[in-house]
Amino acid sequence: MTAQALAQANDLFLHVRVIISVILGLSIGRLLQGLAGFIEHPGKPRVSAIHLGWVIWALLSVIGYWWWEFSLNHITDWTFGRYLFIFAYASCYFLICAMLFPGNLDDYDGYAGYFLSRRKWFFGLVALSFALDIGDTLLKGTAYAHALGPVYIARALLSIVACAFGAAIAARRFQIGLAYLAILAQLAFFFAWYDRLG
Repeated sequence: MTAQALAQANDLFLHVRVIISVILGLSIGRLLQGLAGFIEHPGKPRVSAIHLGWVIWALLSVIGYWWWEFSLNHITDWTFGRYLFIFAYASCYFLICAMLFPGNLDDYDGYAGYFLSRRKWFFGLVALSFALDIGDTLLKGTAYAHALGPVYIARALLSIVACAFGAAIAARRFQIGLAYLAILAQLAFFFAWYDRLG
């Protein structure tokens, strides 16, 4: 690739990153604003270990998504379809974050009751994010996908299955365990595969 073609590809990538930046900024802002609400109004509404676990998972996931999307710079042929796909993937994270901190909880007994009543929507979106991640990985090229190895696909598929269990089982102990297992799995994945940018 010539220097001019490389510069043009980088300009296109920068253009795509703007929309990702906006959506992920809104996602992180929603989570941080919600966490700040716990400090501003302690005890109102009641904090839940289940909810807090998924907030931590979502924050890690959004930060990780921003970090690993740097690999999109290898794409030199951007189409509107690819752009729309990246928009949809980033938007999925925004919807997850918005669900974790709704506009009001008047009809619920704190965040635990709210989360458990909306768990099917939440886990549906989380499962969708894992499915979109597979598409995102393929979008970055076969060499990129092969470099991640079979463990990557196994992780994504197991995560989707775990989401099905999360949607089906309302038991609080199960939900707490699933949330904190998801946090550990996300951290292990990030440090094993994406510790360095590039």
